[in-house]
Amino acid sequence: MVRRAYIERVRDGDVSLREACDAERDLLRAARHYGTLRRTPCPLCAKESLRNVTYLFGPRLPKSGRCITSSSELREFDRRTEHYTAYTVEVCTECEWHHLLTAVPHGGARPRVRRRA
Repeated sequence: MVRRAYIERVRDGDVSLREACDAERDLLRAARHYGTLRRTPCPLCAKESLRNVTYLFGPRLPKSGRCITSSSELREFDRRTEHYTAYTVEVCTECEWHHLLTAVPHGGARPRVRRRA
């Protein structure tokens, strides 16, 4: 709903395209190299260059987070006891539109208790 309202504000001219399409260089690079291609066109430029990029934040990760390049990499973090948050952002590599889609918790697995034989 928030996404749709923001897109309408851009289309109505309340928000400039320049302001709406301001993805940072690192986010664009991650989208081009590691992003998952979406089947829908960009809501602003209508080109088929929309990609999803996931960044993970949490303990022992860089302040800027870690770009997740595969689902198996994310599953590795699910097995850890620490708590992480994965943010998925849609990014248009053509017009540089970006929008946060989801924030999902990961990790927090219970440590296994070894039983004595």
